[in-house]
Amino acid sequence: MNVRLRNGAKKIVAAVAAIASLGAMAACGSSTASQSDDNTLTFSYWDTFPVLSEFKKDNPDIQLKEVKVPGDSYNTKINQMILGNNAPDVMLLQEADYVRYAKNGVIDKLDDKLADMGVKTDDFLPAIKGIADDVDGYYGLSQGMATEIMYYNKDMFDAAGVAYPTSDWTWDDYAAAAQKLTKTEGGQTTQWGSDAPSFNGVWYSLAGQGGDAVVKDGKLSLGKGLKAALEYQNKMTNELKVQPAPSSGSKVSDLFAAGQAAMTLGGSWLIANTYKDVDFNWDIAPMPAAPNGQDYDSLHTSFFAISSSSKHKTAAYKFLKWMMSEKGQVALEKANANISPFKSVGDKGDYQIQGKHGPSNWDAFTEAAEQGKFGYTTVASTPTFDLYNQINAYILGQTSENDVLKTAVDKANKDIESAQ
Repeated sequence: MNVRLRNGAKKIVAAVAAIASLGAMAACGSSTASQSDDNTLTFSYWDTFPVLSEFKKDNPDIQLKEVKVPGDSYNTKINQMILGNNAPDVMLLQEADYVRYAKNGVIDKLDDKLADMGVKTDDFLPAIKGIADDVDGYYGLSQGMATEIMYYNKDMFDAAGVAYPTSDWTWDDYAAAAQKLTKTEGGQTTQWGSDAPSFNGVWYSLAGQGGDAVVKDGKLSLGKGLKAALEYQNKMTNELKVQPAPSSGSKVSDLFAAGQAAMTLGGSWLIANTYKDVDFNWDIAPMPAAPNGQDYDSLHTSFFAISSSSKHKTAAYKFLKWMMSEKGQVALEKANANISPFKSVGDKGDYQIQGKHGPSNWDAFTEAAEQGKFGYTTVASTPTFDLYNQINAYILGQTSENDVLKTAVDKANKDIESAQ
């Protein structure tokens, strides 16, 4: 799937000034097709992009050249191509690169082309409109959206006589259920009530639920919400002992998939891959809310963007028009199990990839997508991963709460500023 790069992928932070200069040079005359425009088109993406075969079938007049790059190398490769004045005509970009390239003039503003491409902005989910406001326009179009969500093992809940999670669950409800679902034998835990958060996006969702803006004016905005999340997760791990410590050395990378944890919080992409073929009954629910907090879910996407230096704008517009059509969006939903950014398409449910034993509560996914926000993903990823590592160090007792809330957050913001 193409919404997220592989966990831990590091985004290049060098040569930003050069990219800004390139954007300034590219800005002149970038909004119209070059006189040398033809039906050749280069498109860059990471790992796989299975719907291209359908696009080619519907557009035999376009000669599509694929720039396929491994996920861990993608950002470096694209930056090199941009700096070498050899950018792909259409690039698949994650949020942070999308925002940076839009502000630096590396990609075209598409507002005056949306109607011709059949794009109705009033059909977009709120977060898409929000990120457009942040960069003052539509510089790219989202291919589909993922979010964080709660997973639970129905068989374990049934055996323990615990009621299934509901949409109004709070952190306290989650903790109470985890206590009832945890089993020990001979001083050893044989079943965890919850797995520890193993994806940094979950932490930023928790901080947002606790009341933080998460990102404001291009920097992390973390304080009382992150403090509440730290104290809650520390309680879960070290006081209640209902979830393992992060990176505890377990040979099992996903305790929920292995049937060793009753609940977990993670990305919605797990529905169609990691959990699709598990041998127990399971379902999904909205992320539990912080007491006296706010609704917050981190959204993830990637954008189709047209290089300002492209000489094949006509073909590029045709490519985006097909991808944004209902046929293209349904194909993307089925390929990636991500909900369309268009509410009218997402409501039809083609993104719902059913596993052997779950899920059934698809409203949880829809709810998360509709109330979700693009937060930490809109800033450089390396600093956000570094902060995540410091958060885990706190849970492991290797650093203090104040060091995370002050020193680590400040360092992350300095690094983010350097990467802009």
